[in-house]
Amino acid sequence: MKKTRNILMVVYWLQLLAAAILYVCGDYLEFDMAVLASDEDRQTGYYVQMVMILLTLGLVPTALRLFKFGTIHAALIAHPAEALLKWGGIRILILGLLLVVNTLLYYIYGFEPTYGYLAVMVMLTMPFVLPTMGRCKAETEEPVEPKEETEVEEA
Repeated sequence: MKKTRNILMVVYWLQLLAAAILYVCGDYLEFDMAVLASDEDRQTGYYVQMVMILLTLGLVPTALRLFKFGTIHAALIAHPAEALLKWGGIRILILGLLLVVNTLLYYIYGFEPTYGYLAVMVMLTMPFVLPTMGRCKAETEEPVEPKEETEVEEA
């Protein structure tokens, strides 16, 4: 389990590092990434923006609830280390790729605020999938249901 957690932690931090490098290059080193999008192609920019909004708003909740799906939850209980590596990696990659793509599009389309807002939204959800050892163990164990307390009649 520790090896799985370490692999997931590396993937997690690499995704954040990639977004941070894009941020530093775009804001502080002032790389001109806007040359990739021409001014004449505004309709394509609109379509890209709509697709990214729909993808981000659809995939963020899906990634956060991924381990609640029946087949995935059953796999996590049956084969904890292998399933956690597979599905935890997919979950981190979904959020990380959304973060990197929205950050990149923010600079490509000339500081379009929509992509910045989407990137911030994804960034705010990243701590909820941080692969700590406690979270890894909690996600691969069967949840314990609280026992019902019975009322004792006083005589």
